[in-house]
Amino acid sequence: MQAHQEPSLAANGFERFSLSKEFGPELVGRWLGELQEEFTDLPPDPYGNPLLHRYRRHSCAVLLPWEKKLHWVPKADDGHLGEVTHYFQGGYNPEHQGMDRYFPAISARGEANPLLKRIILFDFAQTWWSERERNLPLHVGVHFIKLSVGDLDGTAVSSPNFLHQDGEPFHFAHLVYKRNATGGTNYVADVACAGSVPGEVPPESLMATFDLEEPLESYGIHDERVSHHVDPIRRGEDSGPGERAVVLVDITPMVKEV
Repeated sequence: MQAHQEPSLAANGFERFSLSKEFGPELVGRWLGELQEEFTDLPPDPYGNPLLHRYRRHSCAVLLPWEKKLHWVPKADDGHLGEVTHYFQGGYNPEHQGMDRYFPAISARGEANPLLKRIILFDFAQTWWSERERNLPLHVGVHFIKLSVGDLDGTAVSSPNFLHQDGEPFHFAHLVYKRNATGGTNYVADVACAGSVPGEVPPESLMATFDLEEPLESYGIHDERVSHHVDPIRRGEDSGPGERAVVLVDITPMVKEV
């Protein structure tokens, strides 16, 4: 069931959701803990400076819209990283422009998590497609990303570290947990703001500023209509690292190129 909040994804290009309310305690209570455990051993981002304190896994799936069935794409073997999946953003990420990247894959246990499957199907239910696209499989990219910093004077930084677009038609972010961390504020702005940091953007160009604090607080964006960014995080005052863990989902039609 789609959340009826304003602003809406269709009307304004972004929308916030609370999936714990959408799904109810039976699904969340049984499977959220197992999903959170998948973030304990995320490897460092192989394309990021270690000082940025970013950790991630990535898997791809094919979604058949007429069946609402998800099929995980087979992995490739890498002698250093183990099982990996391919990720390509073209020119949308200036930090890795035109680069084929290969990330360690999400574990089979993580891919099989019923809550993750329900999240992906919820995201799909928020999207819309042309008549041609509705009759084609959809490519689903799933990212497990954790920002984790142990030093009081350090920061954990997302990529890219400014307002940007992702290049996929629809993109969703779901908080898995936020612990002993400050920062991580999300920004949604006009497309023209891509490439700028939020402090450089005129207030009238910022569409939303918000924080995700509770598990399964989420948002979705229609990529062609907005840019977005998340601030770095810092460690809080308690012992242990400051961490922010999210599931990112992007959905793209598998249209044949001619």
